[in-house]
Amino acid sequence: MATSPPVSIREQLLAAITTAVGGTYGTTTPEDERELPVTIVQDGSDEASTRYDSNEMTTPVAVGRIAVAASDDLAEKRAQANEMLAQIVADMHADETFGGLAYGVDYAGGGIEVERGKFVFAEASFGVRWHHLRGDPYSQTPTE
Repeated sequence: MATSPPVSIREQLLAAITTAVGGTYGTTTPEDERELPVTIVQDGSDEASTRYDSNEMTTPVAVGRIAVAASDDLAEKRAQANEMLAQIVADMHADETFGGLAYGVDYAGGGIEVERGKFVFAEASFGVRWHHLRGDPYSQTPTE
């Protein structure tokens, strides 16, 4: 019986984040408005340090959401985009450990964009704190 290769903690964490925000990882903005709304998750390079027998990481994660504007009114578009931003922040903090894979999430900032056209955008940036065993990116706990 063949066994599946192990999945790194980082990959498990990105999958959990993507699920938490109801998004897709690293895709481009759709060209067809029928595919909206869409939420896109993108990660950056980790900041890492070694502490005892583990590598402590902070992974930058950006979550962007685009939707068709519900109204042509600029104030209503702004309110819709701000609600999208608020929902991203709430989704990322609903379980800051993402099922025990992370220590927590730090909100780094975010913003909205309201075009004169028919789309609204929201994006938020986070630092996700997590670890793996030193030299073993597949495990967070020592084996006995």
